[in-house]
Amino acid sequence: MQHDIGALLDAKIELSDVAARGDNWDLFISAYNNSQRVQTVFPHVLAKRRSWWVIPEYGYRPEDLADLDNPVVLTRGTEAQVVKAGLAGSGFDPGVDKRLCIDITGLMRPHILFLMAHLQDIGVTQFDLLYTEPAQYSRRAETRFSIGEDVRVVSVEGYVGAHDADTTGDLLMIGIGYDHHLISHAIQAKENARVVELHSFPSLSADMYHESILRLDRVSSERSRVGDEVQYSSANDPFVVAASLASAVRTAGTRRRVTNIYFSPLATKPQAVGFGLYYLKYMRGTPTSIIYPLSPNYDKETSTGVGRSWVYPIHL
Repeated sequence: MQHDIGALLDAKIELSDVAARGDNWDLFISAYNNSQRVQTVFPHVLAKRRSWWVIPEYGYRPEDLADLDNPVVLTRGTEAQVVKAGLAGSGFDPGVDKRLCIDITGLMRPHILFLMAHLQDIGVTQFDLLYTEPAQYSRRAETRFSIGEDVRVVSVEGYVGAHDADTTGDLLMIGIGYDHHLISHAIQAKENARVVELHSFPSLSADMYHESILRLDRVSSERSRVGDEVQYSSANDPFVVAASLASAVRTAGTRRRVTNIYFSPLATKPQAVGFGLYYLKYMRGTPTSIIYPLSPNYDKETSTGVGRSWVYPIHL
């Protein structure tokens, strides 16, 4: 499976450089949570209009939102229902809002992925995504993002492939993050697939790669299926992730026959963007899907401090 890796390589931009140019977005959207890195960026971004999305997974009550100006409060539903309702609630008009930026820092990964696919489907092929790194995660190696054990592994809408009935060469390519129980669920869902790990290296900070490995060691029930095939990629550059994914898929195909491919991005939000980029450019219509272990609730604040803010110009 040969793809033009160069076509996947765009350039990330530091938010400070965008601000220095005085560039204005027509609409800026951000998912509200308690993290300093979400709340400090929102008022300082140069945009004609700003919109908070309050997504159901964080479990905010109306009294928690008293200080927000006209937030778009979203109810539980599929990623398609949440994203479409969010865009409508923000008054997004593709004909008017030519420059759109979404802060993905507080969004769920399925929301990010569907948002990208949906915008492509409605003809919005250029938009910006913004991500702010944490200084560190609040409980370091013990940080847990999802809450509860009620986990369902689903195919992300917009990323469902036409799969082959032959599963003997199935491949699961999984982005390794901190939530080891989600990794276990993803692996168990594709019990016949061989597993390729994509590690975030270089990581967001020097200690985060080590912390994620400590968490991966807890995937005890599935240890016999992980660790044999490992690839590495950037934690904060989705364009490098997309190129690394293309290379990893090609390498996997040279080692053994591949029938169906399943991607599961469980590391950083930029990594999920990279998975989405690669899929939307090359894998739609193939026997490839993105799967995700959904948890009903997520922690409102998992990080401390504010790291670098990056803008990712997306061209689909």
